[in-house]
Amino acid sequence: MPWKLFRKDLSDVCLRGRFPRLSHLRLGDEDSTIAFTYSFQPSMHIEFMVSILDAAEYPDNHSYFAFAVTDNIPPAVSAILETVQCKFNGCSLETFLEGFCNYLDQAALGREPRASSPIDDDFDAISDGEDMDWDEYPDAPQMDHSVDMKQLRTDLRAAKSAGFKVGYLGDLEGSFIVSISCRIASLGISQDAMQMWDVCPTHFIVLLLYYPRGYRRLDHIVSQSQTAPSPVRMYVGFCDRYKPTAVSIPETHQEFSGLGVSNSTLKSALKSSFITDPLETLLNDRFLSIVQDRLRHGFSWTGAEIFYNDAQGKKLDTKDSKLPKYFVPEEWAKFTPGFVKADDLSQHTAHQLSLPLIAMQYTLRRFVKCTEFCLNCHCKIDTGFEALKPYVCSSPLCLYQYMQLGMGPKLEWEIVTQPYVVDMLVSFAYARAAQGQLNDLPSGLGIKVASTGSTLPSWTARLDAAKMTLLAQKPHNLKVGEWILIKLANASDLPSTVSSLCSTVLQVHDQSLVEISQPISVGYWTDTQDSLSDGLDVQVVPFRVDFDSLAGDLKQKAVMLLLDTLPDVFSMKDFIESSTPEHKALASWHGKICPSALYVLRWILASNRSCIVHDDNPEHQVTGMHNYMQFRLAQGSPDKEARFVQELNNSSNMEFPTLFAWHGSPVYNWHSILRQGLNFAQQLNGRAYGDGVYMAKDLEVSRIYCSRGSMSGAKWSRSKLDITSAISLNEVVNSPTKFKLTKPYYVVTQLDWIQSRYLFISGGGIKAQEENKNKPSKVFKQHPDWTARGPGNEPVSIPISALGTRQSQSHKNKDDSNGQATGHRQKKRKASTKGVCGPSESSSTTDPNDDTEIEDLRLLDSDSDGDVTGKSRRVDASKSSHNLRRGSKTDFQPGTLQAHSFKLLGPPSYATTTATKSLQRHLKATLRIQDREPLHEIGWYVDPTLINNVYQWIVEFHSFDPSLPLAQDLKQKGLTSVVMEMRFPPQFPMSPPFIRVVRPRFMSFQQRGGGHVTAGGAMCMELLTSSGWLPTSSIDSVFLQVRMALCSTEPWPARIERDGDYPFSEAVSAYRRACQAHGWKVPDDFNRIEAA
Repeated sequence: MPWKLFRKDLSDVCLRGRFPRLSHLRLGDEDSTIAFTYSFQPSMHIEFMVSILDAAEYPDNHSYFAFAVTDNIPPAVSAILETVQCKFNGCSLETFLEGFCNYLDQAALGREPRASSPIDDDFDAISDGEDMDWDEYPDAPQMDHSVDMKQLRTDLRAAKSAGFKVGYLGDLEGSFIVSISCRIASLGISQDAMQMWDVCPTHFIVLLLYYPRGYRRLDHIVSQSQTAPSPVRMYVGFCDRYKPTAVSIPETHQEFSGLGVSNSTLKSALKSSFITDPLETLLNDRFLSIVQDRLRHGFSWTGAEIFYNDAQGKKLDTKDSKLPKYFVPEEWAKFTPGFVKADDLSQHTAHQLSLPLIAMQYTLRRFVKCTEFCLNCHCKIDTGFEALKPYVCSSPLCLYQYMQLGMGPKLEWEIVTQPYVVDMLVSFAYARAAQGQLNDLPSGLGIKVASTGSTLPSWTARLDAAKMTLLAQKPHNLKVGEWILIKLANASDLPSTVSSLCSTVLQVHDQSLVEISQPISVGYWTDTQDSLSDGLDVQVVPFRVDFDSLAGDLKQKAVMLLLDTLPDVFSMKDFIESSTPEHKALASWHGKICPSALYVLRWILASNRSCIVHDDNPEHQVTGMHNYMQFRLAQGSPDKEARFVQELNNSSNMEFPTLFAWHGSPVYNWHSILRQGLNFAQQLNGRAYGDGVYMAKDLEVSRIYCSRGSMSGAKWSRSKLDITSAISLNEVVNSPTKFKLTKPYYVVTQLDWIQSRYLFISGGGIKAQEENKNKPSKVFKQHPDWTARGPGNEPVSIPISALGTRQSQSHKNKDDSNGQATGHRQKKRKASTKGVCGPSESSSTTDPNDDTEIEDLRLLDSDSDGDVTGKSRRVDASKSSHNLRRGSKTDFQPGTLQAHSFKLLGPPSYATTTATKSLQRHLKATLRIQDREPLHEIGWYVDPTLINNVYQWIVEFHSFDPSLPLAQDLKQKGLTSVVMEMRFPPQFPMSPPFIRVVRPRFMSFQQRGGGHVTAGGAMCMELLTSSGWLPTSSIDSVFLQVRMALCSTEPWPARIERDGDYPFSEAVSAYRRACQAHGWKVPDDFNRIEAA
């Protein structure tokens, strides 16, 4: 079978290392597409999408169509895409990737094109197994890992001063990552928007800047040639903590997996979303060019983005750069926090600017304004309706790539989490198409449909329903995997009004016999399979007509036909939940999901820009509406909610700032209303009282409009809801004197005064719920004269949750004796964006995830390049031991040990690159654990201010069990810890460290003393010899075992003999004697420690 062979070939080519410059090779959203990343220089990547045309003919008669998803690809690569693809027709996937990569290497890396023989000659011109030799190319990047520590520190301090959380991941002497973050709750984004964007207010939005070749200043980066590889790559995501683990970034996983950063904690993983993925593309493809334009010409962010777009395809001269449109000021919502609007780039020159800070400011700007820009081309969207969910512009190419690349919330996720919402949206679209008013059609998606009115061939055949076969009466060219429409042989042209079936071709036995899948009935097919068992003459029409080529009325009918081929939403939900992770995509449900129908389904959900949530919790439901299914509804951009609150603040009605009113409309109108909001741009039902949005306080008045207009009896046949009517409940600014009319309707012309809060639907598939006599615990107090009334003219109780973003603020209002929110217009009810103090603040409670790690504090507070490893005394004990303030139970006081109070040998003079880097990583990991865990639980302490060399550590062991003789001896002598020295050999981690007691002196074994302490103070443990050491051991695990040895009471407990220190020479001699006595091997490089 072609599909099985293709999937097998794809699995084979995905093996690691098969194509060194390809990564993330995977199946696309459709079975006939693949995607991969081509990396031709460090930090230079191109994303490709490849469609396999005529995939049913694989591997003989198919072809490939590849295009680059990444912007601004080299011209030579563009030329390759235009010229070489036809050379791979009929080639296997492996052959295509091998040849395609070779051509890309020639274009991207500057190789001279080599004479090539035809593809059929098995690529004789391409050397088998040839690897790239970077030395062959003079422009190959030289890996310089030097870091300007002073500049890095200055730039991070600038970001910290702006209120952001900053940190780093990795080795500052090599490849590392700078992290900048802030709480999402501090950005002033509405609650509805956060729900729609699938983000959590307590999480951090994190910008990561990956420097594979060391840190570079902004002015150095923007002044380099545009053809040079970028020295920085950026990532955006969300995290529970202020910085994630480095290994949670796919492209850096291998490089950072050995940094001692734990990747076992999902809490510290960087999580992406349908918003962050396009934002990453924008940052890596355009951001630095936009910064260059701003620095060169003095543009605003908006002007620089317009200039960048205008410059695509033509060269702009100096005169063009003076146009006013490039200097337009930034437009912000009134309540946008100041740090989000901050623009440091407009205030300084390049050498004074912090790239991390500028990048974070731009990231936040695009994030909070994401609904204003196309997710694909990143251009400003000019539309009359302000969306709550990011989308794409009206360009057919953008819509095509939006669907092809799976931007936006995943279809499967929406089906699983909100199946009733999906059912409702599809039903609304179907009703709109049945009415012939579906004007915003899914054009430009490559949708193929069946139409007998076209010039494409169709065949007459006999259908055997028992065997699921078609016997064609003349030769055909149907292909395996192709979808077909089956109609009565003499039926009319319109499949939505005649008996029709849809099926897919499973097997073609010859030019007459075709095996098909179980047919799916569409339209008004009434015959059963049993009635067809004796055979029936039918007309077979393949899905080969381009949807875009159809006339307007046929497009509406084609949409209906395609939606009728879909299973019901709950069947799709069951399929997704029961499938293995690699087969959860609906595209893998062959024979049940038509690819064209899947495109239409994805378009319906993606183009809906309202936030709709089905909530059956009585606490969030309007009372008296038990015969309806309730959906909480929010529309408009995040800024629209802020403008609505501003109108409330301007209202003269202090006690009852808003009222609630109903709006009814026929089912077929709601597809449009959910995309454009309530407006009066089109006249649908007549306007006896002039322009405006018509609403009523009585449900029965608005319900009349729900049944107006004919639906021709057309409903989506797969709907479980079987919707017959829909009506919304809207919150309106309570200024009736300014309404155009108040009786018998409210006629409101000010759209900013209206916010939709609930959508109610009724239908044959909706069972009446048992009426809940109890009101929600928190309800909105309505004006007595303007109280919304539901069925039976009874007043309805509206929960506080209907207020959306103002819900949390309303809870702060005092309740009256009835337990109702007063509804008073108070300052506390202002939008959540008001009063935000800074990007790091989110609540009044302290969150341990806000705590800055010790290594980040040390970098920020140190004054010299060598300070990062621990010299800085600015990081005092109170900072590094904040866990004491979290309830630590110990008398040990960290940071009280003074270096002048004991005498040590000088630091070791030896050093190796391997050992130094390993020790730096171990030190960071150890200090991180120490800073995170309560001191009394871990029982050891490493004072970073006492470490002048990573080969020599001072460790204090403390907080012993009070019942131990050792703890009692320490207390009697006024001591709180055992001080030890830890020396590392030049071959670490292959050789173990040497650990000895500095003070106090212990009773020896001959004196019936224990604790595994030798007479000279060295620790007597096989772990610390070549016989027992494991290079994979972590330092904290070594500390644990040393502490356990000190606490051991067999054969005798450790006891203190007297005050005083052990000389280093005594410990060395005692260590050698212990190894000899136990038969342990002394490390080969121990003599280097001894001679240090």
